[in-house]
Amino acid sequence: MNKYSGLLSTVSHRYNILKGKQETENEWKTRLIYSICGMMAYASLWDDSEEPVSIVHLKRRIHSMLANYKSMYPELSESLPYASNELEDEIANQFLSMGVVYHRPNRIAPSVKHEEPFDGILFQRGIPLDSISCVSGIGFYSKYDEATSPRVNLSRIKTMFGLEQENLQAIWHTILSSASWESRPSFEYGTEYLRLKPPYSEGYWINKPDMTGTVSILRTGMTGLQLYYLYRYIDAMIEVSPLPQWQVESRNYRTLSCACLSAYGTLPPIRYSEDESLVHIRINYLLPPRELEFLKLYSWPEKCTSLPHDFRRKLSTEVFTSIKKILSDEGYQFEGGQF
Repeated sequence: MNKYSGLLSTVSHRYNILKGKQETENEWKTRLIYSICGMMAYASLWDDSEEPVSIVHLKRRIHSMLANYKSMYPELSESLPYASNELEDEIANQFLSMGVVYHRPNRIAPSVKHEEPFDGILFQRGIPLDSISCVSGIGFYSKYDEATSPRVNLSRIKTMFGLEQENLQAIWHTILSSASWESRPSFEYGTEYLRLKPPYSEGYWINKPDMTGTVSILRTGMTGLQLYYLYRYIDAMIEVSPLPQWQVESRNYRTLSCACLSAYGTLPPIRYSEDESLVHIRINYLLPPRELEFLKLYSWPEKCTSLPHDFRRKLSTEVFTSIKKILSDEGYQFEGGQF
């Protein structure tokens, strides 16, 4: 018998990381170790040392924890990440992007304490280590009694994580109403046009424009320096309206892509399958960066062997219920059933 057999069970009960009914023992243990690495990375922010805590220090803690658990549980060698740097980058990026960690010159620090209630869940960050009561993925939360709590403000939970306040179709309407159209003879070779219908597995961009008069999005220029435009064909002539750089930089163009497809009814739903305390989800079209990182913070990758694993995730049922309502308010659709 593995002499560490009781360790993960203790972590499971302490942080409410329960095994799914259909989940194998090794899958459950892998989730637990993923969460432990996240919590130990968070704990490293309070390490006493002569030098300020840095990103390198946090990543070293993850590297050390993963190596230790691989040694303690050799039966998990095929389900844990092959390369520790993938897990290090995964956890560090989620903490930074979601404000769990502040990055200052040559150092990092925990965020100030912030808690927001929503649908029976109190989303938390910047809390003391001994205040962590529930974990989903590497996100912290606790439960609360809705009947005795103040009225929830959905806008506040969105603000906490930097999520979009407007509905997708409202965003598209605003973009169209502010468009400033001008004729454009042509675009250089390599211009890409947003794919408006499935199959999206063949890519989100194609090299042929839609010529039906539908308003869509194109991008042109060198990779990393691309300019984005609304475009439409009128009487065989292309008209364009430039999109502001702040709306499209750092992959934020995905907000507009999702808004466009949502307006035309071709944005695929997020599929989910429930397994008692666990929900498996399949994202059929990548979410915008903030929404994706929010979902990733509070979920586990379906497989840890190769990260990032953005399209297939799993999370605790109670957290899923809250996140589903938050993203549904933004206009994303969910569809239950097996997949």
